[in-house]
Amino acid sequence: MKLTVLGNRSPFPVKDGGCPSYLLESDNQKILIDIGPDSLQELNKHINYYDLTAIVISHLHGDHFQDLLPLHYAIMLDIMAGRRKEALAVYLPFDEGQELDFIRSKVGKEYHLQPIDESIKLSFGNLNFSFKRTKHPKECYGMRISNGTKILGYTADTGWDESLISFLSSTDLLMVESSLLEQDKDKTKLGHLTVKEAVNFGVQAKTKQLLLTHLGAYYPREEIEAEVEQVDIPVEISRVGVSYQV
Repeated sequence: MKLTVLGNRSPFPVKDGGCPSYLLESDNQKILIDIGPDSLQELNKHINYYDLTAIVISHLHGDHFQDLLPLHYAIMLDIMAGRRKEALAVYLPFDEGQELDFIRSKVGKEYHLQPIDESIKLSFGNLNFSFKRTKHPKECYGMRISNGTKILGYTADTGWDESLISFLSSTDLLMVESSLLEQDKDKTKLGHLTVKEAVNFGVQAKTKQLLLTHLGAYYPREEIEAEVEQVDIPVEISRVGVSYQV
């Protein structure tokens, strides 16, 4: 599996990166995990839009889905031009908020919207997805993704959650949200982790490699780096445009 970071900042884009989005490639499968603002331009540096297999969206906060709206024009035109034969499957929570109604009002037959929850299992070629609801105000799902030999984990947005640690245990690469610095630890009640908590999450989950993402937009990168403690597993702060082999 090849994972490419297309965006890693939240809740808004900054000069060094857009909002969360990750391209996962395995064999001929090209899956987009989340599609936050300012991620499409980076995506198009790596693949053509019409080559996407599917999009899987963790939750319907704007920093995780809003580039779905401009992408629908590209997919619509690709279908009209014959570059794509069918609608693009988009998997997302069918929660009770207004966001899903908004998405439905803005897009058309170029997307095939389908629900995710903890009972859903998805397969794309050799890629198998399972989901675990996280501790977040909005209905949100962490993801465990296997290709049969390697495992990729993604916390999505979450507060500290022992059950999520268990769900994401023993991964080869684990993406953990790292929204806050210790100075703002009181904001973890909003359903987020500090950088130090994110590192501890990875240690307790016994991942082979930890990738910190969902970085707070207000924090300079050097301040984030300063809060990464030395542990017994490799820890890296994600960078837009960088790919990782799983």
